[in-house]
Amino acid sequence: MDKAQIGLYICRCNNQISQSIDTNKLASVMRKKKGVAICREHDSICGPEGQQMIREDIRDGKVNTVVIAACSPRLYQKTMANALGEVGLNKYLLEWSNIREQCAWVHSDDPQKAYKKAVNLVSMSLAKARLLKPLEPLRFPSVKSALVVGGGIAGLSACLDLAEARVQVVLVEKEPTVGGKVALLHKYFPRMCNPACGLDFLLQKIRAHDNISIHTLTEIKSISGGPGNFEVTLVTKPRYIMPDRCTACGECTKVCPATRNNHWDFGYSQTRAVYFPHEFAYPHSYIIDRSSCPAGCTLCQDTCPAAAIRLDQSEKEFTVNVGSILLATGWEPYPVERVEQYGYKRFANVVTNMGFERLASPTGPTKGQLVRLTDGKPVKKIAFIQCVGSRDQNYLPYCSQVCCTATLKQIQYVREANPEAEIYVFYMDIRSVGEYEKMYRQAQEESMAIFIRGNPSNIREDPDTKQLIIQAEDTLLGEQLEVKVDMVVLAAGMQGVDGLKDVTFKVNLPVENEASIKNEEIGGEISPGHLQCFPYESQRTGIFLAGSCQGGMDVSTSIKSAAGAAMKAMAFLQDEIVLKPTVPVIDKLKCDKCKRCMEECPFDAWEWDDTGYPAPNLLKCRQCGICQGGCPMKAISLQNFTIKQLAKMVEAVDTGFLGEGEPIILAFVCANDAYPAVDLVGQYRRSYPANVIVVKVPCIGSINVALVADALSHGYDGVILAGCKSDECHFVRGSDLAKTRLENMRETLQRMMIEPDRVKSVELKINDGERFIELVTRFVAELKQLGPNPFKA
Repeated sequence: MDKAQIGLYICRCNNQISQSIDTNKLASVMRKKKGVAICREHDSICGPEGQQMIREDIRDGKVNTVVIAACSPRLYQKTMANALGEVGLNKYLLEWSNIREQCAWVHSDDPQKAYKKAVNLVSMSLAKARLLKPLEPLRFPSVKSALVVGGGIAGLSACLDLAEARVQVVLVEKEPTVGGKVALLHKYFPRMCNPACGLDFLLQKIRAHDNISIHTLTEIKSISGGPGNFEVTLVTKPRYIMPDRCTACGECTKVCPATRNNHWDFGYSQTRAVYFPHEFAYPHSYIIDRSSCPAGCTLCQDTCPAAAIRLDQSEKEFTVNVGSILLATGWEPYPVERVEQYGYKRFANVVTNMGFERLASPTGPTKGQLVRLTDGKPVKKIAFIQCVGSRDQNYLPYCSQVCCTATLKQIQYVREANPEAEIYVFYMDIRSVGEYEKMYRQAQEESMAIFIRGNPSNIREDPDTKQLIIQAEDTLLGEQLEVKVDMVVLAAGMQGVDGLKDVTFKVNLPVENEASIKNEEIGGEISPGHLQCFPYESQRTGIFLAGSCQGGMDVSTSIKSAAGAAMKAMAFLQDEIVLKPTVPVIDKLKCDKCKRCMEECPFDAWEWDDTGYPAPNLLKCRQCGICQGGCPMKAISLQNFTIKQLAKMVEAVDTGFLGEGEPIILAFVCANDAYPAVDLVGQYRRSYPANVIVVKVPCIGSINVALVADALSHGYDGVILAGCKSDECHFVRGSDLAKTRLENMRETLQRMMIEPDRVKSVELKINDGERFIELVTRFVAELKQLGPNPFKA
């Protein structure tokens, strides 16, 4: 671009700014600044007349870069960029100076200070504007195909949603059939529906859809590429029966001599080595568990009338290219045998909540009869124990959200099977939100269940009667209890499936909420990019999360989650992906290949290029600037938010503008939460010392400590880095990294003969305006105690 011809436009904001700041005087001073071709005032820059004034200057060739000094950029910067783009101004040649919320409104009690501060704020914007470059959106081709990993209710729902949006979908499931845990339920709440209804309806639509291909017994081997064009290598284990030939006649099972525990019934029944998974199985085909077969046996193959059995099948490997990946890997029940005092797997009549679902189901091991597993006698007394292993730092530290409601549902099973049965529920807290409260009332009032607040300390078995004796304390009555029952149902929590760590490792995704016991890693959920703001996004761009791989969910919540994840994935499933051009650029002449950019990036966006230097994968990059903030060589800069531009902004301020004895503070403030908090002070017409100069940054992690050192060398008396609250950072690690870097900088400051207390890292929530006032006021007082910065001219 030619040398910047800056048009500076100062808004009086219908006297909202000009009543505190002498905008006429401000314009006369700024008119003389380097690069300013035109300087105009207007009552309302954002209004039609103000926009037209700037458009005419651009159209007449008088300006090629625009600086607007007005309200907060959060309000109208994008609007103005689009409006000026209509007459040919590149939207990245617009810079903004916030002289209303962060100057006129907060210093209305002292117009002199407000004016002096405005001079410096606008000077900073001009310094950056001189170095702005025109940028164009980046465009990348995309594969209009998606991979869904997991064939449970969430994966199937997401699969259908995407297919109906005309996306080719590849669904992979590691089990021999799709359906997940929902296929094993007797009923699901709140309507007490039979899963056959919803699941079969979903499968019928999926089977008929031309845009869907399903691969069972299939897992991910490796993933390469990135958003828009992932290359995924998949491995399919042999089924030994060809689904397209199998008629599900069952002749093979009649001759099979081997048996195996049926894991679909949680080991409460057995099948032959060749078996049909369950009534909802898709593909509608038998499968052979070769690990259970006698050596050399071929009876099933010899018997099959459809010639569908191939005992010589081997693993098959294939590759798919997809624009986006949805992880819907589901959940497993927590292994409650680890909570040894409850006797699971030692006492046959102690079952889990999922095992009880199979016992209640007409297709389960007892054909829906509620009987004891030891002797087949009817269950007359039953106890449910909540939170088994959950909400316990020794096991699962979290609540799985659905166990309480599942128990309320299962109480109805018991009451339907035996109206006279005695039902006990041992609990610490019953969590039944929304309409599920109705189920709680029903369990108490209609099913006459006895709720006892207190987790049992022990369960033992009567060796003669096989009754279970529960010892507990009712914490409400303060009484010790001993209850004899025929069956105990343990409410096992939900955790990530076996192999979750393997899946997340292949896509380099972090897992949170891992528990550890006896040196065994268990539990875990896939970490979202930001749970509140981006619940469907993982920390890897283009990879989305659906269902209970994120944590405990009931069926309806899983389906909602799947719809949200599918919608988010669509951004990467168009003909092309369009990105903002404000991406990181690396100067290889400065880079020493230290790998810090790779190590600190929360989104795994940095890779080695063909020349052996780190390079950003722009499709993975979230443009947070954390790499820029961490680079010790200052080799990385975001486009139009460069180290050089920031340095020029720092230098543009007269650090003595308030006079002797008044410290000047430079505050780098995160655009997501902290900057709105600072704006909030002005919106409420509150005030804080004029000593603070605020610079908006995309993430506080983008600020390189070299800039902090430069600011102190230039004569600022103090520097604040204000980011989001640590666990609410929109870029996951920005606040934590900024804090760590500043802490590591203390030694450098001491070598510079500067007190480390001149630099602060703070966290601000979006509504922390009052806290910002307190922080700044206190910091100004502290700096006055310390005295002027030794580098101050």
